[in-house]
Amino acid sequence: MADEQSGTFPHISRPRRISWLTIVLALLAVGTFIAISNSDGRYYPVPMMGSIEDDFRVSPAMMEGDGGSYDRAVSVQSGMMAPDYYYSPNVPANDTRELLKTSYGAEMRTRDVQGLTRRVETTVRGHSGRIDQMSSAEKYGYVSFVVPVSKYETFRTELESLVGSRFLTVDIQSQNMLPQKQSIEEQQKQADETLAEYKADRQRLVSAHATTVRSIQTRIDADTQELANLRALPPTYDIQVQIQQVSDNLALLKRQLANENASYSAQLSNADSNIEYAEEWQEAVKKQDTALMDDVATVNGSVSISWISLWEMAQVYLPGYWIPAIFAMLTILSFLWDRRRFGTA
Repeated sequence: MADEQSGTFPHISRPRRISWLTIVLALLAVGTFIAISNSDGRYYPVPMMGSIEDDFRVSPAMMEGDGGSYDRAVSVQSGMMAPDYYYSPNVPANDTRELLKTSYGAEMRTRDVQGLTRRVETTVRGHSGRIDQMSSAEKYGYVSFVVPVSKYETFRTELESLVGSRFLTVDIQSQNMLPQKQSIEEQQKQADETLAEYKADRQRLVSAHATTVRSIQTRIDADTQELANLRALPPTYDIQVQIQQVSDNLALLKRQLANENASYSAQLSNADSNIEYAEEWQEAVKKQDTALMDDVATVNGSVSISWISLWEMAQVYLPGYWIPAIFAMLTILSFLWDRRRFGTA
């Protein structure tokens, strides 16, 4: 009451001595508070492989299947093919197929980077996977890999058990490659129809040529026989005129036959080229389909491994200002204990 009337605050008695434990705890509380306040929020990004759509961008080299160029890019109407395909992202609702292409990314924190990197490699190979890229240093490791879809779940379970959940960050992306599959199927249909059309055109060309040649040859044979008959007659003026006319007509027919054969040869060569191009297009689309299905049958992934300090481990278990708060609480308890042990001033 006297304090209230006088307007002064209540006196907080302090211990006669302050132990080193209290001082150290107070310094730790202040130091950790400052350290957390000044933290720059650094993190270790997981190197990802880009979007799944970029991973499966079809190129002319993929259509060739052997890394070569594929520069026969012309329209279907002209009898050749366009190697790149363009697909619409709009998939009909009645097509419920799922051709999921999955990309897996993980970030792991550990005190033993090189040891964990080796364990990740062993896990990949133990599930029939393939290592595409690997780096291992004292404080950073990286593994890029491919594993079959059939073993993906068991692989993921084993991989993610290598570290505690607090030290693991997973990023998974999946995309249905059905639009690409439908585009390939449409190309396959066009290639089959084009090839069938070219083969039919070639057959019609052969039949028409045979008919034309037969007709011209029949007339040539007739004129040849007539010319032989005329030459067997007495050589009068009228007979000579007829012989000249038949000879001229016979020469004309032979020129027509030669021109027909030359034209037929050129058209047949063009028809055979069209068929060859259509067959190559058909084969390229099949390789494209195989490449897509092989890609869908695998999971591309990467694991980024980084070193973690003891201070960072403490922050993982006690995020935010929990650590300085605990030190502050311990400082208060030690201060109260000092008052009890040494008395107050």
